Amino acid sequence: MKILNLAHRGFSGKYPENTKRAFMAAIQETPCHGFESDVHLSSDGEPVIIHDDVLDRTTNATGPVGKRSFRELRELDCGSWKGSEFAGEQIMHLDELLALVIEHNLFLNLEIKNNEVFYQGIEKTVINRIKACKAEERVLLSSFNHPSMLICKEIEPKIKTGLLYGQPMIAADEYARSYGMDAIHPGINCLEYSPELVGKCHEKGLQVNTWTVNTEENIRFCIQLGVDSIISNYPDKVALILGAPPL
Repeated sequence: MKILNLAHRGFSGKYPENTKRAFMAAIQETPCHGFESDVHLSSDGEPVIIHDDVLDRTTNATGPVGKRSFRELRELDCGSWKGSEFAGEQIMHLDELLALVIEHNLFLNLEIKNNEVFYQGIEKTVINRIKACKAEERVLLSSFNHPSMLICKEIEPKIKTGLLYGQPMIAADEYARSYGMDAIHPGINCLEYSPELVGKCHEKGLQVNTWTVNTEENIRFCIQLGVDSIISNYPDKVALILGAPPL
């Protein structure tokens, strides 16, 4: 079974997360299979690639992402926080990330960030962009907001969906399958607590894509369990351990 090596927010261990620089580095410096990334909505309804619901940590601005227009967000510097050599990196539009995925024949696990801030209609907006780019087969949507994934399935059943969670759950496999999901996305700590979950999920036809797997010990643990995707800040390290040839 092929285990996918997904660069968490791009090559975020070395580059400013969720920027074109980080995604291109994952492509050029590692034999990754794709990315894990995050999407919010701007005040004018554009899907933008950023993790936090506020700008404070990864840009030179403060306040909620959703209070600024796409044009305003585009003017921000989202690279300098990681190092002066990354100054000038811009917040990406979802269309730009999808274009990279298509151009380089990659896969995208896209997290809809609507569990702390609720963006009206984000599911339809995101799915419309995916369909416009003809990327339905390249994207798996996930969220900590599980009802949001049901909405996604109702809008477009062809697009795969996964349930994110960071604390151990009772019968996560049965729960996900009962709602017609395609995958579960447990934090690595959850698999350490319930390693048998991977086998149970596979018996039910569910994928297991786990995050954020950064240490050699945890990478090897995930390989041993036979997870479907390893989501890591260090896709170079994952590639080496998976045995991929160096570029």
